[in-house]
Amino acid sequence: IALFPSFKTLDKEDRPFFLEYFKQHKLTLSEYAFSNIFIWRDVDETLLTQINSNICLLVTSLDNKKYFMMPLGTNEIIKTINTCLSYSNKMIRLSSYFIDTYAVKDPNFIVEEDRNSFDYVYKTQDLIELKGRKYDGKRNHINNFLKKYNFIYETMENAHIEECLSLNEIWYNQKISNKVETPSIFKYERHVVKEAFKNLNFLGLKGGVIKIDGKIEAFSLGEKLNCDTAVIYIEKTNPAIRGISQIINREFIRHEWPDTIFINREQDLGYPGLRKAKLSYQPVHFEKKFNISL
Repeated sequence: IALFPSFKTLDKEDRPFFLEYFKQHKLTLSEYAFSNIFIWRDVDETLLTQINSNICLLVTSLDNKKYFMMPLGTNEIIKTINTCLSYSNKMIRLSSYFIDTYAVKDPNFIVEEDRNSFDYVYKTQDLIELKGRKYDGKRNHINNFLKKYNFIYETMENAHIEECLSLNEIWYNQKISNKVETPSIFKYERHVVKEAFKNLNFLGLKGGVIKIDGKIEAFSLGEKLNCDTAVIYIEKTNPAIRGISQIINREFIRHEWPDTIFINREQDLGYPGLRKAKLSYQPVHFEKKFNISL
């Protein structure tokens, strides 16, 4: 990896650096999984460099400005932070551990909480069982679905990819026609889904599909984030079918991740509809993220 101030684009060959680092440091934030970084690399315009033997990622944020993310390493971190901030005026998506270990020790750093980037974390069994009054709404959607449809769940295989990509186009066209949220984020997600399927086997992602009358109407992709947590990167459904999002959520976790304790469903990016949906599943905690500036 290039030495700062030189950079290189993120490639498949960089994967071993990330895997080796997270063998020694438990990965808890969804952004730092190599698979996630890789499928978003075109959107984020991700670049890599080494600063004091730490791997540092430079990304283009939603505000179209370039920021460094959390350094991966433990060598001269305060010095590394200052080098990053001399290049870009802010570091983003930093963990609570990183802030407590390094940033609070230097009075020159201004720390701000980034609520829009908090990862939502749930108990696996809660999402499988949906027990109690707090999940009445989810069960109602599922019961309505079951009255109307017979479905089967299948673990994702290469044979499913083409039909999943077709469903992704249906999802995208419905979103941009409604104009409920910022259209650009849906354009980005559309591309990210394509990248995920293009590199499905290389990244080792696990997926699942819901079929109704032999047709795929929902799919989901994720992987193990650490020894006790799985992360769900992508979940797309036919928007015309009530209850199918609740079905794919439950069935994917039930079939692929029953051995986990927690499910990380990433952030809401500050979108009100997405925040409401994620909160409705009753997270047990958040993986908080912070930004720092001078």
